[in-house]
Amino acid sequence: MQIHNIDLHYHAGQERQAGVTLTEYIDYAQKTARKILGITDHYHLYFLHSPIDREFPYEKNLRGFLKFREDVESQKPLFPEMTILFAPEIAWYEDFAEIPAEVIRVSDYFICEPPFKGDFAENTAQLLKRMNEISQFAKAAGKPVFLAHPFRIAVNYRLIEREIGPEVTAIQTRESFEDFSCRELDEFFMFDIKKIAQAAQKLQIPMEINGNTQFRIRSTNLPGVLQMLWAALKVMKEEGVEFVPGSDLHGFVTGLGKMGEGVPEDCFRALGIDVSDLKFLERVLG
Repeated sequence: MQIHNIDLHYHAGQERQAGVTLTEYIDYAQKTARKILGITDHYHLYFLHSPIDREFPYEKNLRGFLKFREDVESQKPLFPEMTILFAPEIAWYEDFAEIPAEVIRVSDYFICEPPFKGDFAENTAQLLKRMNEISQFAKAAGKPVFLAHPFRIAVNYRLIEREIGPEVTAIQTRESFEDFSCRELDEFFMFDIKKIAQAAQKLQIPMEINGNTQFRIRSTNLPGVLQMLWAALKVMKEEGVEFVPGSDLHGFVTGLGKMGEGVPEDCFRALGIDVSDLKFLERVLG
C-alpha cells in the first residue's frame, strides 16, 4: 500500500458531474489505483442555508443525504477489492450541534473546513476557535475528524479570486523548500502556522494534504508557491501534526477525456511521511 492508494476526500454526491453515475466515479477511483476511498459530499448541499438554483442528484434534505449514504453502501459489492468509506464535509459556518444524529450515525468520519477572514490575527483566532469546536464535536460524536485543506483559502485569495500580485509572481524557487522562513510562510498563508500546528497536535486534529490545492498552485506556473506550501506543511510536521491524504476530486470528465485531481504522493514523500504514519486511517478502520 502506498500513499496514492489512499484517498479520504473524494466527492461523488451532489457534486457529481451531470450524466456521470456514482458507479462511474468509483470505477474511475479504482482504475486510478485508489484502494481505500473516502467518499464525501458537502453537507450544506443537503441542508441549505439559502436557495441554490441548480439541479442535484439528491433531495436537499436529510432524506436525500441518507439516500446518498445508501447508494454508497450499495456500491461496495461491486468493488470488493476496495475499502469504501463515507464522510460528510462540514463547512466552517455550520453549527455542530445542529447536525442530525442520523448523519453522525451513518458516517465513518468527518471532514471539516477551516474559516478564513482575510486578516492574519483574525484568521489565526478563528482557526483556533473552530479547531476547539471540532475537537468537542469529535469527542461527542465518537467519530474521527480531520481539517480539510488548511491552506486552500489563502491559495485562492493569492492566486485565483483576484489578480495575482507582483509580489507573488516574484516568488523564486529555493534550493530546498525548507529554505523559506516561518515569517515568509505566515505572511503568505495569512495565519500563524506554528500556533495552529501546536493546537492541532494538542487537540489531535489531523491536517489534510490536499491534492486539489496543489493542483491549483501547479496550474499557475508558480513552483515557488508550491514550495511554500510544502514548507508550511513541514512546519506543521515538526510540531507533531498528523496528516491525511485526499485528492478533493469533484469531477474527472473533461474535454480531453478523463482527468481528475490526484493524491499528492510526491509531497508526502518529500515530507518523509508514509502509510505507517497515517494514524487517522488506523482510527477510522479500527
